[in-house]
Amino acid sequence: MNDSVSRRLVLTTTSISAFVTPFLSSAIAFAVPRIGVSFHLDFVQVALIPMVYLIPLASFMIFFGRISDNVGRVRIFRAGLAIFAIASIAASFSASYAFLIAMVFLAGLGSAVLSTNSTAIVSYVYSRGGRGFALGINAMSVYLGLTFAPFLGGILIEFTGWRSVFLFSGPVGLAALALSAVSMRNIEIRRSTTASGIMGPAFLAGTILSLTAYVALGDVTGFLRSAYILPVAAVFLILFIRYGTHGAGEAVPVEMLRGNRTFAASNLTALLNYLSTFSIVFIFSIYLQVILHVSPFMSGILILPEPVFMVALSPVAGKLSDRFGSRSIASAGMLIIGLSFLGLYFIHPLTRTNILALLGIIGIGFGLFSAPNTNSVMGSVSRDNSGTASGFLGTMRFTGQLFSIVLATMIISAYIPRSLTVGMFSGTVVTITPQYFSSFSQGFRTVMLISAILSLVGAATSLLKSRGR
Repeated sequence: MNDSVSRRLVLTTTSISAFVTPFLSSAIAFAVPRIGVSFHLDFVQVALIPMVYLIPLASFMIFFGRISDNVGRVRIFRAGLAIFAIASIAASFSASYAFLIAMVFLAGLGSAVLSTNSTAIVSYVYSRGGRGFALGINAMSVYLGLTFAPFLGGILIEFTGWRSVFLFSGPVGLAALALSAVSMRNIEIRRSTTASGIMGPAFLAGTILSLTAYVALGDVTGFLRSAYILPVAAVFLILFIRYGTHGAGEAVPVEMLRGNRTFAASNLTALLNYLSTFSIVFIFSIYLQVILHVSPFMSGILILPEPVFMVALSPVAGKLSDRFGSRSIASAGMLIIGLSFLGLYFIHPLTRTNILALLGIIGIGFGLFSAPNTNSVMGSVSRDNSGTASGFLGTMRFTGQLFSIVLATMIISAYIPRSLTVGMFSGTVVTITPQYFSSFSQGFRTVMLISAILSLVGAATSLLKSRGR
């Protein structure tokens, strides 16, 4: 098998894994109302299901990145596929809420392994040329997963029940695992120098896990009621500071942060990007259906331009970053996103045409940003640290996603009852009464303004990268 074909097979394998993670995440959000009916769940139980999947993605990626650097990324990648597939299939046969939650968490854990290693493997295999384009294909696969989830997930749930989204995702993971036996047969990627300790990353994972669990549970039940989690986070934080900030056990090698402005700035920009943008699909779906009285189907059509442009432009932007560097391209993407959010804030009242156009422009900005920014991160570190770098970037990405939902929920809750806000974001409430229309519109505009500010700050931080990347 020649090198070109081998690299394409690797890219295909990692792209499948990049597709299935966001697909299942979004499909779960669509399935929660049916899951609630199936298990006779209360409001809090249902609202926690989508967040349980995101928590390990935000918490364990640096930890898995370090293990992958030490043990071998292909080996850990395959283990992640197996965990994801088994947990997804098992979830489809859940007979209780507790078992479902455990399997959703385990599937999220497998997804954390996949998200860490798919980027690192692609970056390694294409390190001698074409890395930006390959990462663009990887990003395109992520957006395809997000795009297909409402359509394909909706069909599966409507005609075959909520269990089918898990029964679809599991075999896709198994197919990728089988393909990896061929595509990655002759490669293994591990640290060429002495293996680094994992205690630092483990304590950091415990700290992030505790904090994200507190934020997720607090967002649903109230932050004071969830305060009992904070002492656990404090213990892990003390252990991390004591054992994970220096020596062989440090969570992130000091050379990746100290003096590496590209790595630090690109990761900060990724955090700002997802913090500002991830909640918009949820909030626009609500706005279109509640305020503009658009049908669910037409709402999906109006939101569709955003992921379509993401899919179309990611490989192009990645290829451009190979040729011209990523700094200006990623910054331009963030600037476009920020200006679009300002348009959504200042144009009042919004119409279907305004929303269609501005969401499409946000999609263009996101398509220009993602692959070049990832290329910038992966190009700024040595091969030995690519797993850790990918894990760090993934942590920024999924932490941004989780906190984006929490931030939007908190803002909207200042204008309408919190139970309605959390219900809308979790899928358990699909409408609100007319008395709250005006208040929701005000909260919506506040979210747009804050998202604009975060994106424009991200455009500036992207320019802080080192010259050439």
